[in-house]
Amino acid sequence: MFQPGLFEMWIKIAVLSVLVGHGLGHVMAPQAAFLPPGALPRSANAIIGSSLTIVSPAGKSLALIWLIPLVGFLIGSFGLWTGQEWWRPVLAVAAIASIVAVLPWWGVMPTFSYLGAIAVDIAVLIGILTPWGDQLAKSFAR
Repeated sequence: MFQPGLFEMWIKIAVLSVLVGHGLGHVMAPQAAFLPPGALPRSANAIIGSSLTIVSPAGKSLALIWLIPLVGFLIGSFGLWTGQEWWRPVLAVAAIASIVAVLPWWGVMPTFSYLGAIAVDIAVLIGILTPWGDQLAKSFAR
């Protein structure tokens, strides 16, 4: 009924699509801070300061942190796809940076965005820090 390896190929495509999509989603804050209008409301306050908005100087600095997971998820996905040894630490740093970047804006972004972002980050960290990461790496090496 199915060709051998077809299911595994679709799993790889799904995993990579989630990782790349999550990375690209991190363009939201820099775009809102520097190229209005943005995905984040420009006048909404972050949870860490009542006067901190995405367009304030401190908010723009926090928005730049979002570039770390953006680049990290893209590079880490490439490393996973091509079977490089370095994909795990790159994706781990990207996931941690993603959590750090998203938390100050909790409640400012659409609910699905921040819950989905945190869910992907936690799934990545679980996948990297548990034996599941070994199984994933082996399946990509085939």
